[in-house]
Amino acid sequence: MLRWKYSRPLLGLLLAFVAIGPLLSFGILREPGIQQTLAVAFLYGALALTYDLLFGFTGLLSFGHAIFFASGAYLTAIFINTNHWSLFVAAPAAVFLTGVLATLIGSASLRTKGITFAMVTLAFGEAGHVIISRNFGNLTNGENGLPINAERIPGIFIGVINTKYLFWLALAVLITVYAIIWWITESSAGRVFAALRENEVRTSVLGLNPNIYKLLAFVISAVLASGIGAAMLLVSGNAAPRYASAETTIALLLMVILGGPRTRWGAVIGGIIYSVASTRLQDLNHGDALESLPKFISGPLSEPAFILGMIFIFIVMFAPGGISGAYYRARIKYLQRKSE
Repeated sequence: MLRWKYSRPLLGLLLAFVAIGPLLSFGILREPGIQQTLAVAFLYGALALTYDLLFGFTGLLSFGHAIFFASGAYLTAIFINTNHWSLFVAAPAAVFLTGVLATLIGSASLRTKGITFAMVTLAFGEAGHVIISRNFGNLTNGENGLPINAERIPGIFIGVINTKYLFWLALAVLITVYAIIWWITESSAGRVFAALRENEVRTSVLGLNPNIYKLLAFVISAVLASGIGAAMLLVSGNAAPRYASAETTIALLLMVILGGPRTRWGAVIGGIIYSVASTRLQDLNHGDALESLPKFISGPLSEPAFILGMIFIFIVMFAPGGISGAYYRARIKYLQRKSE
């Protein structure tokens, strides 16, 4: 109750501020480039939240979560481009088929536990990545990615002038995913997820079937990820093979650890910060800011992965529990001092 009590107004104010920014042409938020960057960041924040449901709340370390994100994007694009379906038919169909896929993969993977489970999900994820990258059935367009047919989607999502609508779409997806996962984690099923994370044997002794609940968490997180993938297709304009890579799943793990697992808003903040930082660091790499520095300094700093890795190390060393963990520790100390 303490966490939700204090995180709800904080998150609500943040979302309200960024939502009205483009409408009021407020500051830098009126720039299409910033709106695009934030739209992508919101979607990665939502995606990190789906991974937090799996890893943070249920204790399942999966290295194949990105395949469901890619499935939502690619299936939506294929249905629109090849079957000439409308967006409002293609996206739900992609989400449904991804749910079926997640049920099959989850049923097979959950026969194992621990590191074996992680390796099995990695194998499934990499298999999906290879299928996408090899232009499966001349449908995925291989390494070039699969652009969406702009004539088959609503006009408000096309063109630089309409970037604000992509911004609002991404924000709506983030809020929806947050509300769904909050409801799930606060439900009786969510309490079973937490019990599985703490002690699976004790849960089974109580008469509950751990595999059923783990599969439920696996499928729910996959279905939500596929919906986010469909939204990312609109925001980016194409489905890219990197969406299915193991690197994307590892990035999600880092986002959750950066923001703090099991706090919901921590995963969102971690995903947004990681996404924006990655974009800005790539811009720095292509600029002239590092040219005046010695080579042994500019070399590592020119690699976004190096800087993000150092940030991650500092978070783990000096802020265990991530950003949300640091906030709650500071909050507890404040309340203790106030009560003295």
